[in-house]
Amino acid sequence: MDSQPTFQVFVISLERALERREYMKSLVARLGFNATIISAVDGKNLRPEQRARYSSARAQRVYGCEMSDNEIACYLSHLSIYSKMLEHRIDVALVLEDDISAVGDLKPIVDDLLKLPKSSWQVVRLQSSKKSVSHPTEGDRSGEPVARIGEREIFRLRTGVLGGCAYMIRLGAASAMLARSEQIDMPIDQTLDRYWENGIVPYVLRPLPVWHEDLFESEIGERGRALAAALAKKNVRRRRAQRLVDSLNKRIIRHMFFTKFHL
Repeated sequence: MDSQPTFQVFVISLERALERREYMKSLVARLGFNATIISAVDGKNLRPEQRARYSSARAQRVYGCEMSDNEIACYLSHLSIYSKMLEHRIDVALVLEDDISAVGDLKPIVDDLLKLPKSSWQVVRLQSSKKSVSHPTEGDRSGEPVARIGEREIFRLRTGVLGGCAYMIRLGAASAMLARSEQIDMPIDQTLDRYWENGIVPYVLRPLPVWHEDLFESEIGERGRALAAALAKKNVRRRRAQRLVDSLNKRIIRHMFFTKFHL
C-alpha cells in the first residue's frame, strides 16, 4: 500500500459568479473539505496568449467543429490546476466545478479513494454526463470493477466518461494532460477521455456521488457542437477520416492497456 499522498481540493469558479462561489463555499464546508477557489478563466475576456493555445484547424478535424470561447476558457481553468499540482508537487487533487451537488458522505468516499494504491486509478470521475456510463445497460459500457469503496465501486472503462464537473486526478495524469494540451482542440472532459492519446485509462466511481446541478444560469452556454449543429456542415470528410484514425488508435491502445491489466 502506498503512503498517504499529498492532497488538495480545488473549486473552479468565475470571479463574477458570486452566487455560485458562495454556494460552493457552503457546499464544500458542509462536506468537510478545505478547498482552494480557483478563479476561472473568463471566456468573455480571453487574452491573446490564451487564445493562441487554441487550434481551430485541429478542433474542426478532431472535435468536429469550432470550440466556443467559454469551452476554451474552461479548459484553461482546469490546466491551471494541473500546473499548480506540478509546481507544488501535489500528489492528488479533487477538481470541482461550481455547478454541482454531491452526496453527504463525499469526504469519506474521497478519503477511501486516497488510500488505494497508485496503480488503482489515474483519473477517476465522480460525475458523468453520459447515461450509458452512469446507468450502463451494455457490457462494454459497464467496465471492469477494480475496487470497492463502501457501497460503491470503481470501474475501469473501455469508453469515454464525458463529464468534468468532479474528478480526482493524480500528479502523473496532470503532467500527461499538460503535455497533451500544448494545443487545445476540444473540451477538457473529452480530452481526458482520449486515452489513446494521453495514456490515461478511464475510471468512474458508481453509483456516481456527484452530479451536475442547474441551480444557476450556465456560464458556459452552448457547447461548440450544439452551436455548430445549426450551421451548414463543413469538413465532413476530414472529420470522418479523423474518426477512422481515432477508432484504429483506440483499438490498439485499448488492447495494450487491458492486456497489461490482466497479466
